[in-house]
Amino acid sequence: MKVDSPIAPVRVCFVTTHPIQYMAPWFRELAARTDVALHVVFLRHLSESIQGTGFGKAFTWDVPLLEGYESESLDLTSSVFQSLALIKKLLRVFAERDPQLVIVTGWNEPLLVTAQIVTKLSGRTLVVRGESNSLRPRGSIVRFLHRMLLMLPLGFLAIGKKNRAFYRESGVADERIFTGAYFVETDRMLAMEQAHRHERRQLREARGFSDEDVVLLFCGKHVPFKRPQLLLEAAAKMRERGAKVKVNYAGSGELTDTLRAAAIALNVPTHFEGFLNQTELWRAYLSADVFVLPSDNGETWGLVVNEAMLFGLPVLVSNEVGSRYDLVLDGVTGYGFEPNADALADAAQPLLVDAEFRRSMGERGRERAKSLYSSPVATEGLLQAVRRFCQ
Repeated sequence: MKVDSPIAPVRVCFVTTHPIQYMAPWFRELAARTDVALHVVFLRHLSESIQGTGFGKAFTWDVPLLEGYESESLDLTSSVFQSLALIKKLLRVFAERDPQLVIVTGWNEPLLVTAQIVTKLSGRTLVVRGESNSLRPRGSIVRFLHRMLLMLPLGFLAIGKKNRAFYRESGVADERIFTGAYFVETDRMLAMEQAHRHERRQLREARGFSDEDVVLLFCGKHVPFKRPQLLLEAAAKMRERGAKVKVNYAGSGELTDTLRAAAIALNVPTHFEGFLNQTELWRAYLSADVFVLPSDNGETWGLVVNEAMLFGLPVLVSNEVGSRYDLVLDGVTGYGFEPNADALADAAQPLLVDAEFRRSMGERGRERAKSLYSSPVATEGLLQAVRRFCQ
């Protein structure tokens, strides 16, 4: 009797800049599958000082970034002058690994563009998973260049609605776009929240927050494009209207001292957590009542919104941020707002008067982030591309 041979796994190669805390768990999940043979190529590993760019301090992420999957680093800087070295090294990887599908994570530096060209010219199937969205205004020359660049890949993994819209507006046909879903490490975030939820009152008391206070949280780098001071300006308006609002800033950066001075000048009671590593994030999220992200369109997605929702927080997100159009359902999981202090204060108003409304909104947000913006959704989109192009 003839026995069918098992189907060989599809050889998939990711090419990306450096190890990232929210991609490593996905790589481990993909590596554990029997239908995918995964290899990850990093252009470089980051030193502690470079990793800390924007945070104002050197650090290393305190979660494993390289465990559970095969990877290698090409040890290249981001200089365009390293393109020839990249070509040589990437062709060597392709010769050794013979990938059937190559996924390049965008084009935010010249070497990633070079990687796309090398993949295309070597006859490999190229798929791109980038972050660009349709929210950022672009001139005609840039739009033309994007159209030319987007002719290289056969497919695209769209991380969200505005990312998909960007591809469509650049002339990409719908059948070439697959769901990529932007996500964080869902299970770890949920486990962290469950393990520490009993410490909420203690956390709040230590930071000067009473049960009656509504604590607004900002989490991330204190840098201009994230507009952290806008939260203070809006909080001052909320307090003028009689709300018992306080602010908590997690993170650090070039604007931290400016924020401290502004909090005093605006008479807004504010706590500064400082930098929190991945295993410490619960300290910020569990002590808060509402999460706020006021960024401009330099924030292509905003993964902190995913994190906050997994911790059960309602969210207020600027209309210039990519995730606002995926994760934020007005009146259901949070509210979007135009990026000015009055609009933010107005959007926050329903959340300031009803703790039960905040709780139920946070629960709905948690479920949305778990079910629609998680690694299984991204994996299914990747497998759809594999089935389309490799089988």
